[in-house]
Amino acid sequence: MIAESPGRRCRLAVIVCVMAAATLSGCGTAAADETMGGAAAAELSVLGDLPATFEGELPCADCPGIFYHLDLFEDRVFFLRTTYDGRGANAVTDTIGSWVVAGDDGRLALFGGTEAPVFFRVVDHDTLRKLDVEGRDIESPLNYDLRRKRQAQPIEPRLKMRGMYRYMADAAVFTECLSGRRFQVAQEADNISLERAYLKAQRQPGEELMVSLQGRIAERPAMEGTSMVLTVVPEIFIGVWPGETCGARMVTVELENTRWKLTRLGDQPVFLGSQQREPHLVLRSESGSVTGYGGCNQLTGSYSVSGSTIAFSDIGNTMMACAEGADTERAFSEALANARSWRMIGEHLDLFDDAGDLVARFEARNLD
Repeated sequence: MIAESPGRRCRLAVIVCVMAAATLSGCGTAAADETMGGAAAAELSVLGDLPATFEGELPCADCPGIFYHLDLFEDRVFFLRTTYDGRGANAVTDTIGSWVVAGDDGRLALFGGTEAPVFFRVVDHDTLRKLDVEGRDIESPLNYDLRRKRQAQPIEPRLKMRGMYRYMADAAVFTECLSGRRFQVAQEADNISLERAYLKAQRQPGEELMVSLQGRIAERPAMEGTSMVLTVVPEIFIGVWPGETCGARMVTVELENTRWKLTRLGDQPVFLGSQQREPHLVLRSESGSVTGYGGCNQLTGSYSVSGSTIAFSDIGNTMMACAEGADTERAFSEALANARSWRMIGEHLDLFDDAGDLVARFEARNLD
């Protein structure tokens, strides 16, 4: 068994996991999130008082400019809104996630819903400077600075979210995957669909299950008391996914030589029988081969990767008859045959067909 260390799982060298471990007790572990009351003192001294809002209009390669609104919170959560000038209805994108100040030179890394973090340099308490995709300074006379607002003015992000959901005693909580923050859930909009799907899928009362939804984070009255708290408003319920988890935050794993557990085929979750092994695959970089388990039989084949494209060939299975898993195995093989591209965010791998539709989703596991 290959032991996983924070250094192995953090792909970008500029994210110093040793530093993160000192303040988070690991590279984004749930236990650290529970015990950490606020950002580390060293990071607070770099960023100044939090929460804080930073804004600025930065250069754009194919538009007049991009307006950034960035909210940083003490619990290492960020909200980011980017508005592209001249893009009309598709101009605004909201992202949420976790932040960390990495290294001794004040690099702020935002881990959100993209494959790689977004980087800024903390120039001083009032200024953040945008860096390139590798976390390096951009050599340009143009403005790449965001400036602190006099008072924090958090946005109400509207975006697609995934998280662990629990409903008990007429109250629901949602722990969003990218930020790790626990939100109460508003009993409005499409909440009834969310509740019904959860209650149908749960195996025991109060069980946490992965759900996905299109929603908004807005202030609502707290469940108890008179204060206002940030709350998830489930505008459109998408699905409930038993067997999936958020995985660790602020980490990435490699596409190859990782054990990928199958959790979804198309828009259907993968359910396992009581005696059934979990379907999975491993892409072996040295040989270009695929090995794994299809749900009934051993799986073998070949693969090739070029950038974001991927192709599987000669996928075969042993011919043992099984009481469970044969249907999953057939659908799994078909998904691999139709896969044309891939995307990986954190510990999750998605495969897409020619039309850009999801054919399979996986979660990373230790390679035994």
